[in-house]
Amino acid sequence: MKALKGKAVVVTGGAGFIGSHLCRTLIDQGAKVTAFDNLSSGKIDFIEDLMDDGLKFVQGDIRDTTALEKATRNSEVIFHLAAQTSVPFSMEDAKEDCEVNVVGTLNVLEAAKKAGARLVFSSSCAVYGNPEKRPTPETYPTHPISFYGLSKFIGENYCGFYQENYGLEVVMLRIFNVYGPNGHGVLPDFLNKLRKTPDELEVLGTGRQGRDFVYVSDMVAILLLAATSPVAAGQIFNVGTGTTTSVRELANKIIEFLGLEGVEVSFTGGLAWEGDMDITQADNSKAVNILQWRPQVSLEEGLKKLISSGRY
Repeated sequence: MKALKGKAVVVTGGAGFIGSHLCRTLIDQGAKVTAFDNLSSGKIDFIEDLMDDGLKFVQGDIRDTTALEKATRNSEVIFHLAAQTSVPFSMEDAKEDCEVNVVGTLNVLEAAKKAGARLVFSSSCAVYGNPEKRPTPETYPTHPISFYGLSKFIGENYCGFYQENYGLEVVMLRIFNVYGPNGHGVLPDFLNKLRKTPDELEVLGTGRQGRDFVYVSDMVAILLLAATSPVAAGQIFNVGTGTTTSVRELANKIIEFLGLEGVEVSFTGGLAWEGDMDITQADNSKAVNILQWRPQVSLEEGLKKLISSGRY
């Protein structure tokens, strides 16, 4: 798929985990790519080699409207991935979380409106809170249990408002647990802990909490479809595999893949952190039916790819 070849594309959060993988694919497809990132969590190392292939990097913050509008001027597609993504941090500093995820998103929407660009917004499964229905469809009532989930839900509402009132083309993706090289979250946490102490692993929470893990190449694939599909505008899509894996099961899989024996696995019990979701499992049938997107990488295959890359 080369639908974005020659197109002016901006990726906010372009030096981050998902953003850097997206930039790599966009450059391969011949798009004119600008990565806009304040490097608060992103790393220039993730994209440095792409600059030789034409990637333009702008160090800037989505709260800086002047820098943002300058970087997005004449853009045709904006992938809005820049965000405050930590649930625990959102519970400690709701104001900062709101400034980045709500006000920052409003700034990106305004920039997209001025440029006449399609916007792909990275929302989160955190908008569902702890849903009773699993797999969870997009039509399920939202009930965030963290400020992070709340800020993402408010961001969706701003996106819907701009679509409805200004005709801005916006596609919203409720992203479940993405993993892969240069990623963050429970997978690299376990791998790094076991690299340091191969005979023991402490797991936050009970280990019964479950996650729908989607590999980063599948995430990039749906981002590209969201940017190019004529029928995607104004839609919300879940991004998950439709299966859930308990954290306990995940720990056992990783230990097995690493070939470790006699590892003592312990659990802290209770909630891993305030605002932590219990079990996530996406109903991805809408993305399958409308975008013809299907996850290609199984958890076992993805784990092998991540471990062999050494980038965790």
